[in-house]
Amino acid sequence: MYENKKVLIFGLGLNDGGLGMAEYFLKEGALVTITDMKSEEELKAQIEVLSEYENVQFHLGRHIEKDFIEHDIIIRNPAIKPDNKYLRLARNSGKEIVMEMALFHKVASSPIIGITGTRGKSTTTTLIYEILKDVYKEKVFLGGNIGKSAIRELPNLSKHDIAVLELSSFQLDGMGESTVSPHIAVVTNLYKDHIDWHGSMDEYIKAKKNIFLHQIKDDYLVVNIDNDITKEFVDESPGKVITFSLKDKEANYYMDDDLNVYENGKEIFKLDNLKLKGEHNHYNILAAVSTARIYDIPVESIKKVVESFEGVTNRQEFVRELDGVKYYNDTCATSVEAMLAMFNTFGEKYKGKIVMIAGGVDKGLEYELLLNDMRKYLKSLVLFEGTASEKIDTVVGPYVDTHKYFDSMKGAIDKARELANEGDMVILCPGASSFNMFINEFDRGKQFVDYVNSL
Repeated sequence: MYENKKVLIFGLGLNDGGLGMAEYFLKEGALVTITDMKSEEELKAQIEVLSEYENVQFHLGRHIEKDFIEHDIIIRNPAIKPDNKYLRLARNSGKEIVMEMALFHKVASSPIIGITGTRGKSTTTTLIYEILKDVYKEKVFLGGNIGKSAIRELPNLSKHDIAVLELSSFQLDGMGESTVSPHIAVVTNLYKDHIDWHGSMDEYIKAKKNIFLHQIKDDYLVVNIDNDITKEFVDESPGKVITFSLKDKEANYYMDDDLNVYENGKEIFKLDNLKLKGEHNHYNILAAVSTARIYDIPVESIKKVVESFEGVTNRQEFVRELDGVKYYNDTCATSVEAMLAMFNTFGEKYKGKIVMIAGGVDKGLEYELLLNDMRKYLKSLVLFEGTASEKIDTVVGPYVDTHKYFDSMKGAIDKARELANEGDMVILCPGASSFNMFINEFDRGKQFVDYVNSL
């Protein structure tokens, strides 16, 4: 399909996405150029992998304008904003610009379930995958914004498989440019987030809507109607709409306070031994149940998987207990709502006993919404370096015992350990981006877990 096509990888990056795209096109017979502001030394591991291929060249430490004019296809890294000057140059030259998830949707022969939202998308994505896998076994693939390069799986997928993909607003922005949407679109919720990248809340919502805007009438939108923003999507969807709610009994899927789950008004099962805690996880469960029932998964199978599901790493993840202090990794809590969910889970049990490590790069969030919970539940606050940390300190500093600004994970944990006593808990709950100190949020979580386990 891409033999002898000139393909420019705009931003190889340190994750597997850029490398996976480069290898995909090289195996397809394309002539690939890598352009990245990082140095050869920084990209050493990726270059070593690509050195096995013949038709690849590297333009590192800079970008060359003619690359964006002379290549047929520009592969955009999700971190690159759509108004980037090189992308504008490529558009003005009539070039095809595509991102990994958009390409996957264009080429994959399998049906795709895409999941997005400000909160809960990783838990919901993984839970949908686990439920479907219980019935369809190896025919279900998990990928997207969840740490795996989906493009690598393309050659292995057929129309009999199911791809379950977590989709970020950055990826969905690219899908909008390519006018593609998944067969089943799942939206957990939307709150203020990534304003630094999108420029405004309206642009953030616009990007998220791409998950369903390019569907056809036989596709599905599974949507939370308790959220003030996502409930409006019901009237905008071109496909079939399935609603879920914890408040509205008229929704297609509803869960009451006793954890009875209803399908179109009829009780289908009760969750008796649920390991996932918190209202936010009840929404995640309903989203997964709603999706699984499109595939007619038996309710007995759904109940079994949901009750045994312990959650995903990096989200309120228990790491260990040391000297009577429990340590939790919540590195994926990068929004105000995620931080509020943490307090909802642990606040009352550990009132005045929570030592929280937070901060990083600001995303345009409103930390004033956290003040009451922080004053009520925190024992101490330990802040990383960064613009978000400075904003948090301005809001919370006068009211909470605050320690600032730490330029390493080790330093922050050592301070938190010093502050915590037996019966307390220490949690990494950043409420910010990670890029000033870490490769990404997963690297931040790994550094936390690794150092805590080394103590």
